[in-house]
Amino acid sequence: MFSLLWLFAGALVGLLVVSVFIPPFRRDMQLPTPYDTRPMRTNASCVKFKTMEVPCTLTATTLNFIASE
Repeated sequence: MFSLLWLFAGALVGLLVVSVFIPPFRRDMQLPTPYDTRPMRTNASCVKFKTMEVPCTLTATTLNFIASE
């Protein structure tokens, strides 16, 4: 069912294709830092983030609780 010749030829062609072609450029998503004052560009517009210090507690807060406030 499998021929070692065709398996070897397929692996060789695969290595040739991988080594010759350059992958397309993909832009990385920008992540804001807490003290960055520059606007961040998104696909729709530009946004700025305002950070403020909050107290830390020992109890865990779920995302459902945060979304309901």
